[in-house]
Amino acid sequence: MTMILTGNEIERERANGRITIEPFTPEQVNPNSYNFRLGKTLRVYQDLPLDARTMNTFEEIEIPDDGYVLEANRLYLAHTVEVLGSEHYAPTFAARSSVARLGLFINLSASLGDIGYTGQWTLQLYSMNRVRVYPGINIGQMMWWRPQGEIVLYEGKYQGAVGPRSSDIHIDFDKQFARQRFPGLAASVEVSEVGPKFAELARANADFRVPTAFCVPAGEFVDALSDGQRGELADAFADLKATVGAFFTDVVGRIEKIGGQVRLDEHARTLLRARLNEVFKDPDTEVAVRSSGLDEDTEGSSLAGVHSSILGVRGADAVIAAVEQCWRSHYEAPAVAARIRAGDFDPTPRLAVIVQRLVRPRIAGVAFTGLDGAADQRVTIEYVEGLADELVAGVAVPRRTDSDQLAGDAPPSDDPDGAALRQVVEMVRALRLRHGHDVDVEWAVDADGAHLLQVRPLTASRGQRNSVTEPVAQARQLYFDDLPSSFHLGDVAGVYGSYVAKRGPAHRMAHSCGVSVGAGWILQFNGRGLRDTTTADALRATLAGGSAECVLDLGDTLRQIVVPKEEVLDRLAVTTGAAGDGTTLHAAVVRDFIRGDLGVISRRAGDGLIVEYTPEGLMALNRGTAGGETIVVNAIDRGFDAPGNVVAPQGGAALLTHLDEIARFTTAMHDKHGPVTIEWVFEGGRLYFVDYSVLGGDDAVLIARGEVSISPGTASGPLLRLDDDALLRRLSIGPAVSIDKSQDVSEHDGLARILDHVKAYDEKPIICAARPYAVLSVLIDHVAGFVFDQGSALGHLAILLREAGVPAVTAAGVTGTAAVISDGTVATTGHKGA
Repeated sequence: MTMILTGNEIERERANGRITIEPFTPEQVNPNSYNFRLGKTLRVYQDLPLDARTMNTFEEIEIPDDGYVLEANRLYLAHTVEVLGSEHYAPTFAARSSVARLGLFINLSASLGDIGYTGQWTLQLYSMNRVRVYPGINIGQMMWWRPQGEIVLYEGKYQGAVGPRSSDIHIDFDKQFARQRFPGLAASVEVSEVGPKFAELARANADFRVPTAFCVPAGEFVDALSDGQRGELADAFADLKATVGAFFTDVVGRIEKIGGQVRLDEHARTLLRARLNEVFKDPDTEVAVRSSGLDEDTEGSSLAGVHSSILGVRGADAVIAAVEQCWRSHYEAPAVAARIRAGDFDPTPRLAVIVQRLVRPRIAGVAFTGLDGAADQRVTIEYVEGLADELVAGVAVPRRTDSDQLAGDAPPSDDPDGAALRQVVEMVRALRLRHGHDVDVEWAVDADGAHLLQVRPLTASRGQRNSVTEPVAQARQLYFDDLPSSFHLGDVAGVYGSYVAKRGPAHRMAHSCGVSVGAGWILQFNGRGLRDTTTADALRATLAGGSAECVLDLGDTLRQIVVPKEEVLDRLAVTTGAAGDGTTLHAAVVRDFIRGDLGVISRRAGDGLIVEYTPEGLMALNRGTAGGETIVVNAIDRGFDAPGNVVAPQGGAALLTHLDEIARFTTAMHDKHGPVTIEWVFEGGRLYFVDYSVLGGDDAVLIARGEVSISPGTASGPLLRLDDDALLRRLSIGPAVSIDKSQDVSEHDGLARILDHVKAYDEKPIICAARPYAVLSVLIDHVAGFVFDQGSALGHLAILLREAGVPAVTAAGVTGTAAVISDGTVATTGHKGA
């Protein structure tokens, strides 16, 4: 209970050395205070207005023995003769009542002192009247109060003052705002700004030994981006979404370049330096600078290891550089890929940064509850000597124990590890009880005991096989092997299922028909497997042969990344974040990418066969980004050597000897599935079956007057020419629009503008475009028909148009203001080129 000291108690505690009063005069003691005297020096500010951010100029006045007249309504800073203070009691002071009756204030709003301050006290003299004062008069009285609670001694800027001290508020100016910008562990924090990692440490700080820390909130990262950088990032992530990762390498290169340019501005740097000085005192204090992602350490995902942590940082400049390094990691390939695999294409930075005193431990490690799905209180511990960074990265080989072993083993007197590990067990159990679920805890032990470094939900048990300590780099044939139940598919489960369900039977049929197919594999690996010489070499040997390039699929939102085979292992490490010999299991689909001499599409047409081809490749032909030439077999049964039965351009001569193979497999697939298109690649004199699509619409292909009817029917309307070829081509190359799986890409700004333009017509227009780009499928419901300069009748858009009953035709050079499509012909109010 707080109580004021009586005069007798003041004398007694002064004699005991618990209160300082120098010089001391017993006659100055009052019933519950001590009278102090006015010193000789006054300080007066010179220039107005006063500025709280800078040191203000002043002049000093010595009070003569015959007194000095204080002017009314002016502030004078004065001081006590006595040095006053205490490390045990809280001081307050006030004017003597006789002085107050003259209309003189000796403090304006600061009558409370701090426990631990000792020095001459600055008085703020302000008079209502002109008053003459004299050096040494009894001007005020000091009181001391018994505090309640733990005492923290004053260590501020006014300690040990002699004479009047003008305001040093400017010294604290940056510190005050730095506290608000960079909250510490004891501050109230919002998890949406500091991330779960820092929020959990702040929550635990009152009950556990958490190393001193503060946070650079995510808003600082957001504010560090310029408007131009925000726009560039938005475009890049929209591109990734629209193309489903097909241009991942190129686009992430753009994103990394932008992220590498982000810097703290000068004001933020000034405040960060002030915060470092206040929190850690010694500028040479060693700290850890660690990322705290807003989406890390949640119950659904840890995102462990995708952002940077820098240990052993000393000095403000190095801390600033480390914060910026953490920011860069948010826009580097592993973190971008992790977010894309989770379906997150938000370009806004969602990353806070923790600056924390680095513990140099004797031992450190991780501890888990519920690691094997057990419902008991068992705590599993892995630890190493020194820092645990190599342990959590999967590099170091740890010692292992658990709470059951520790409960039964009394540590020898010369082995302190057992006692320390029991502290860890107690801490982890308390954290599990507090959180109400199993936890994953990072800890360190030094001479002070066990420190809590991080706590997060346990996102998966070992029974789910999402992490193994031995090197793993396994490959199974995509279309021919059954997977064991232990095989971890992760993010590619959906991709793998769609490939195997659709393409698996077709590839097996092709194999039985003697048709060549490109190889494909489903991989399971961890960082150790990619780094270990034995497992990595075995995986390279499995992938060797066949094509020089392959296609990587890493999830529904990160697909069709074409890379040279010699780069596959490195690219897997980067895009999955499996670098550093990690133990987390990842999966990927890898397929041979055969660019080939020709891309080929075939289908039955009545008794005959239609074969389209282009040297620009199958993907270009299939997605409408390249025009093709056509071989027509009027009747398969008549034989391919029958006069006039095969009509082929000169460029298709290489395919003529393969017509029997094409017809045989196309017919087999037609008999099984109905009308289908078969996709091939021709390379080195050999045909490879790639994929097929089942046709749901009219399968007639009409050729009249040199123009190809892509979709039959009649339509009329205003003619709208789209010249956005670069945009349409780019969006069509990725697998965003597919015959069997459609994903809306209309959110892309460029495509949204086109859609708005189309909708602005009172009458549905006929679209004229260079080629039947697959992405134009988003316009199907809003147009009357299509005219293309070049195009395949067997590409994806063509199939969708026939299914939807939207007329379309190829006719080069069509211009005008209105057009009529009529069963394979096109008439326009303009003119038709050759």
